[in-house]
Amino acid sequence: MKRLLLLVLAATLVLPAVAAPKKDAASNPAAKAPATPKDFSGRYERSGDGKSVFILHVRQTGANAEIEFSASRADGTGAAPEGNGTGALNEKGELACDFEDSFGNKGTAVLRTSRGNFQLSLTAVKVAEPRAVKFYGDISLRRTPDRQN
Repeated sequence: MKRLLLLVLAATLVLPAVAAPKKDAASNPAAKAPATPKDFSGRYERSGDGKSVFILHVRQTGANAEIEFSASRADGTGAAPEGNGTGALNEKGELACDFEDSFGNKGTAVLRTSRGNFQLSLTAVKVAEPRAVKFYGDISLRRTPDRQN
């Protein structure tokens, strides 16, 4: 009789804990809260390429941003496009913008970060001057201090 009573008591205490539904991330309101938006504001330079210069400036307010960029060959020859555009953070936390350069080329720019590295993808959508487009594509950037010159 004591064994039966102990067994019933143990079952009463253990089974509710075992049978209780597990709480997953979907039922946790804190898990649904949006992540703090990334702030891409700052100055960026091409890293690892000594043949060309690429500088990007980002001014971000909330989820919206303005970009300005300039590109040239290190020796000063050839086309040297300058461009600007506007955009916003997308659902992936990347900064996605539309831009137009000084040669009339138009396209899209996506700035993303991964493990502290910055990657800019510039894609020409309308090409008016092909010489300027050679600076576009996937560009590895590093954030640098703003310079006042």
